[in-house]
Amino acid sequence: MTTPNAPEKREPADLASLFDAIARADNGDAESLTIVRDAFRDMPNLADTVSGLAYNAEASILVTVPPGAQELFRQQARNLRRELREEGTGTALESLLIRRISLDYLATLQAEQQRALAPGESRSLELSRFYEQHADRAHRRFLASVESLARVRKLITPIQINIAKQQVNVAGSVTSGSGNLD
Repeated sequence: MTTPNAPEKREPADLASLFDAIARADNGDAESLTIVRDAFRDMPNLADTVSGLAYNAEASILVTVPPGAQELFRQQARNLRRELREEGTGTALESLLIRRISLDYLATLQAEQQRALAPGESRSLELSRFYEQHADRAHRRFLASVESLARVRKLITPIQINIAKQQVNVAGSVTSGSGNLD
């Protein structure tokens, strides 16, 4: 039971209700906006999962992919993110780069699907070149994002220094602001 002065807590019953509340909030419904804000405040990771920029970018990439393939591509991207997170140190920068890799991976899958011809399908040479270039660019972006993650991981790896018989593990920079060793 709530007291007269305490605001009533409104929560969506399930994920479908949350999506419905998001749609109503997008159309200006103040009560739905309160429900969405409460849900996202109580579960901060939920915002990124169901309506963050990365989620919307993922949905935009997959809009031209048939629904069955969409779920397959999403699962492949989730598996890739999980595997990359398991290898890393868990920094915020790593998380951003892993998400970027995931989006580039989805874009590459989509471009490869568009480039492929179904049996009996034909297209003009100009359109074939377009899809070929599109797939190549998507693949280059994917490789660049993977390279960025590898570079960041190399930079944040702790450095081991052996001085005489002592071992010193240093994380991050080995120089102070003056350029001398710490």
